[in-house]
Amino acid sequence: MLPDTQHNREQAFEHMFGMPKEWLDELLDDWRDPMMGGLTMLAMSMLSDAQECVAVGQDNTARQYINRAKYVITQMEQVK
Repeated sequence: MLPDTQHNREQAFEHMFGMPKEWLDELLDDWRDPMMGGLTMLAMSMLSDAQECVAVGQDNTARQYINRAKYVITQMEQVK
């Protein structure tokens, strides 16, 4: 197991989500705007992207989209 350092946490996040945490948080901030559809719509969009990836055999990318959608859902719960 790797030591718990900022660099290792950032690498783990990028492996899980396919992007840096800052990018995902910025995406959430953008979608909080009602004109963008809100976070529920963002999570649904990510899950649709995951379905498409599964259909074409991109399993790792599908996994990352699913993880992103779960992250969005957890952020929605924290706002309530």
